[in-house]
Amino acid sequence: MTILVTGATSAVGYFIAKRVREQYPETEIKALSRSGKKAKELEELEIGIVKGDLTDINSLYKALQGVDIVYNAAGEARDYIPSNLYYEVNVDGTRNILEAFVKNKGKRFMHVSTVGIYGYQPKHQPIKETHPKKSDHPYHKTKMIAEDLVFQYAREHGFFATAVRPPYIVGPRDRQVAPKVFDYLLKERKIPLVGGGNAIVSFVHHDDVAEALVLSGEVESANGEAFHVIGGTCTARELFQLAGEITGKEPIFQEIGFPLAITVAIMSETMAKIKGSKPKISRRRVNQFSRTRVYSIDKLKEIVGFVPKYDVKKAFQDAFTWMKEEKII
Repeated sequence: MTILVTGATSAVGYFIAKRVREQYPETEIKALSRSGKKAKELEELEIGIVKGDLTDINSLYKALQGVDIVYNAAGEARDYIPSNLYYEVNVDGTRNILEAFVKNKGKRFMHVSTVGIYGYQPKHQPIKETHPKKSDHPYHKTKMIAEDLVFQYAREHGFFATAVRPPYIVGPRDRQVAPKVFDYLLKERKIPLVGGGNAIVSFVHHDDVAEALVLSGEVESANGEAFHVIGGTCTARELFQLAGEITGKEPIFQEIGFPLAITVAIMSETMAKIKGSKPKISRRRVNQFSRTRVYSIDKLKEIVGFVPKYDVKKAFQDAFTWMKEEKII
């Protein structure tokens, strides 16, 4: 049996690779890399590198030769990029790897999706996996299409497929969420709280995402199913209070109304586009931290038997410890 992990040089992909190695200590495991360069952290796990790019289907045909199982964590999630890049990587790239997987007669395909596929204003919370999908951003839309492609190919070609849908993923190696949160505290910047900071936000640790994905790939009743994997929730205000406890800094709040926040975000995005830079605030981030979104994990518990190990504070504490070790702060 041979296993391939995509996106293994990213934070969540690395934890998946690590968890897969723990689960299958004697199995050949490879990581897909666009450059093909060796990665020290993966070498330490005795995981080989195979060159391949989601946007280059011929490279995937070669990379997936002899591969039985794929854990697909690769994708484009960066902010402030052209919409077409999300489609090229998340949609066309997912289709490409599925084509290569089918051609090489793969058996099991585990996929990382996102809770963003429900949009920013879902009704009837806590949200279950059957909730209607409504994309509000190109990233969410392309991840929704990608997940649908995974299950479509699985039905048509008869292989095992499952997916997990995480919210914000936080922990060691996180360079997106935690650093921005801690930056407010460490630089003693004013923290804008949209609508009083009462919106409930969901988080999950990288390790919990990896654990849920690997376990769901081993449960036959998980075939054809998608699962929420959530570690904990808190309000936006509580999040920065937790970050203050971790850093030893008192948060400085500045309340701002939603209409004004959106207006400022639009202006920031417009100026950034003119200057060719990144906006200081975006409509996507305003929506994410001002809209309550609570997700049920009952399905993951009942079918897979998984219970998260990390709450919000522990996830951010892990991230902060790693940032200090890496001298990021």
